[in-house]
Amino acid sequence: MNDPKSDRAAPGPGILTLIHALVLVLILGLGCAHKETPMTNDPSQPENELSRAFDELVSTLRAVETDIRISPAFGDEAERVGAYRHILRSVAKGLEAEILQDADYPYFRILDWWLREGGDNPDQRYAFTPIRGGETYRLWGELGSATRVEFQIYAGRPWDGSGTSAGYLAFEDVAIDEDGSFEVWVSADQREGNWLRNPVEGTTLFARHIYSDWSDEQTGDIHIDRVGYEGKRRPPESATELADRIRAAAVMFGTTARTWPAFVVRRYVEAGKPNTVAPPYDTYALGGAKGRWMSGGYFELAPGEAMLLELPSTAAQYQAVQLTDMWFASLEHGNQVSSLTATQSVEAPDGSYYYVISREDPGYANWLDAGGLSRGTFLIRWDGVLGELAEDQFPSARRIDSSDLREAIPGFSMVSEEERERVRRDRRRHLQLRSHR
Repeated sequence: MNDPKSDRAAPGPGILTLIHALVLVLILGLGCAHKETPMTNDPSQPENELSRAFDELVSTLRAVETDIRISPAFGDEAERVGAYRHILRSVAKGLEAEILQDADYPYFRILDWWLREGGDNPDQRYAFTPIRGGETYRLWGELGSATRVEFQIYAGRPWDGSGTSAGYLAFEDVAIDEDGSFEVWVSADQREGNWLRNPVEGTTLFARHIYSDWSDEQTGDIHIDRVGYEGKRRPPESATELADRIRAAAVMFGTTARTWPAFVVRRYVEAGKPNTVAPPYDTYALGGAKGRWMSGGYFELAPGEAMLLELPSTAAQYQAVQLTDMWFASLEHGNQVSSLTATQSVEAPDGSYYYVISREDPGYANWLDAGGLSRGTFLIRWDGVLGELAEDQFPSARRIDSSDLREAIPGFSMVSEEERERVRRDRRRHLQLRSHR
């Protein structure tokens, strides 16, 4: 791996030219618009307000690129490519979340393999929509082939430290019909049936379908209406309203792009040694989901090396491990096996699951493919934990020469390249069923 510091001042690969071209196009396009439409200095003119808001978006884009290029994660070529993908995904997320979505006429925005961020779990289908705190919404959908479905309300942005979790409805508390369908009411006042309180400070509704087995069955879906707005015509948007949305998108984009690489450094790189794993913790105690425990660390490997991760079997309803890059985006997970659940994994004769993290295929069944990355993070999740995880169920990890894996893993289970191709093909098919873009 190249020294990140030595690469920061040098121009990156072709993707750097692409992003510079994007910024240039935005700037030139803005300038051309000014020339074609003479502007006055009157701040009350709506075209001036829109133009200033657009300027703020462009300025944020350029400022974020500067910050990203001095990040500790801006290392070798693979990490630099990931950096610019991270920037562009953050732009797309900000535009979708703040400009396209509407709390009165809501549709769920899906966080899938296109917009990967924040340690997103490949086993989950994330759905987000803005809401108005204290108002009433109706959700309906199907569980499908998911193992679990759960609902949460955010007040502000808890993922960047500027908000909190303001409500949670666990899978265990959701009544689901025999055909797998469900209906959930979100409101300030309690209602019969599945109900999630919507406090006045609520800003975002977040739903998860969680898949332990990536089967070929229908994966389920979810929909939402604000009660009383169904069928009403959406009023035209004013220039001031759109300008406010553009500014909000700039803030969202800048926050997203800067938060996650800093989080990786703080939570993983500075918190422990590479190729080791932290003790699991109960996320519910920190405002997360009830019964969800998490652990993880970061890997740093030279060619010919691997990280060997041991996960004892537990009574959790769901248990899984995944990889992310240094920008905290899940790795490609359809055409690359960068995540595995216990259901998808081979259990060793001693009752544990062994996972090999490496760039080269070790021939072992439970291989987590790091692709072209020499470093990144790994995340471990347990869902449906009753009580606490005992210490003898804690994971462990170590760096190892790839040539020593056969002796280190009990009952080393070989797989062929044909089997790898079948697994990737099946994963891709499941993700195609899960996506609705």
